[in-house]
Amino acid sequence: MPKLFWDADEGAGKPSAHAQIKAEARPVLDVPPSLRGQVSVPDAESVAVKQAMPERYKKSIAGKAVALDARVYDLPTGAVFSAVIDAMTSLNFPVQSVDSASGTVTTDWVRQGVDSSVITSAFNSLTGTGVQATRHRFVVRVLRQATESGVDKSRLEIRTLAQVYQNKHWQNKKLLRKKADELFVAVEERLARP
Repeated sequence: MPKLFWDADEGAGKPSAHAQIKAEARPVLDVPPSLRGQVSVPDAESVAVKQAMPERYKKSIAGKAVALDARVYDLPTGAVFSAVIDAMTSLNFPVQSVDSASGTVTTDWVRQGVDSSVITSAFNSLTGTGVQATRHRFVVRVLRQATESGVDKSRLEIRTLAQVYQNKHWQNKKLLRKKADELFVAVEERLARP
């Protein structure tokens, strides 16, 4: 049986697994002049110039249970794209990648429910309930809408990939509640600001 408690003097003189390590301060990153244009914030007019979704994003949603929600705004793509990134930051969504040319932003998995699968399994077996841990991630695209009047319009598409923890595995499954609504509300709040 593993040891659960230790005496206060036990292990004295040995470094703790949680010992603090002093890190040296790093110098400020010096970007060479040849790369400075590549690390700058994209110009609003260069957002969503590619109409096709890049292959790496297509592969991330292929064959999975994906919920697609979309809304159209009478605003240029640069403003909508910026609002999406601001909204994700304010909601603490872990942004995984940003591709301004295709107008695509992806997040890492956002986990909800019980933190540990062991706790989930134990809780479900004791109570007989179906409480499950879930996680979801977003693949968001901002597209230019072609209009006859020449007015800039943007289409915001939010693809939600969802999984449920069952039988000790994450399984693709559509969730009952629309997770995209919270993101739409946060984006629209930012777009309404002067």
